[in-house]
Amino acid sequence: MGKNRHDTIDDFGRQWTAFRENDGYYASLEVLDELFGPLLDKRAIEGKSIADVGAGTGRFVRMFAQLGASRIVALEPSEAVHVLKENLSDLKHVEIIQATADKLPALGFDYVFCIGVLQFILHPEPALRAMGRALGPNGKLFLWVYGREQTGIYLLLLRPLRLITTRLPHPILSAICNLLLIPTWLYGLLCRRFDLPFSRYMKEYFLKLDRYGKKLTIYDQLNPKSVKYYKREELLHLLEKCGFKDIRFHNRLGYSWSVTARYGRPS
Repeated sequence: MGKNRHDTIDDFGRQWTAFRENDGYYASLEVLDELFGPLLDKRAIEGKSIADVGAGTGRFVRMFAQLGASRIVALEPSEAVHVLKENLSDLKHVEIIQATADKLPALGFDYVFCIGVLQFILHPEPALRAMGRALGPNGKLFLWVYGREQTGIYLLLLRPLRLITTRLPHPILSAICNLLLIPTWLYGLLCRRFDLPFSRYMKEYFLKLDRYGKKLTIYDQLNPKSVKYYKREELLHLLEKCGFKDIRFHNRLGYSWSVTARYGRPS
């Protein structure tokens, strides 16, 4: 689904220029709590230096600022970096850099966050190694990626659709997402009564979103040309290969992986 990493960067430049808002449940600390699960307490962010890799429109940057991070470096490679700057113009202690993940500066961060980004990086090793080098001696990486386990039926339906949608201009894709709002909402209601695929995700996340958040979620699945769904063991091997240790996993809502890890520096 696309061989050039810049294709996907351009896709997200288009996406974040069209979807600029961060409101409601989509932008709530409750979402951050649910992403972290047992791996990380959001209160640990207070007073810490943070890097947010693939910051998009600044949804998580604002959360980190709200939690009292002392310094935040927000990395965004796409042309939508101007949206990020506009959205965060009222925040202090935030530095915005337009660069890819492999260019993250080694500034001794307490935490490097890469939330919903790694699965779109075609060659993730240089990015992960840069994130590791960017951590301080006691620093920690937090990743969230799509999981391959328990997503087989979904991917069977999604992949043929993406062969079309990844080639569509924004107005047409946006219109398709509007049409898909009703059937996905109805499926979510069925998940409340029956144990269907993605029931936890629909009940505990998707149905809590407002209309805007639901449409953005659908668009996010249909827009980027390149995406990877990681198996747990595959991700573990990748992180170990890139020098990480103390790797911990949390299965988020049955369809994705949250991960924390430390960087194994030479003794």
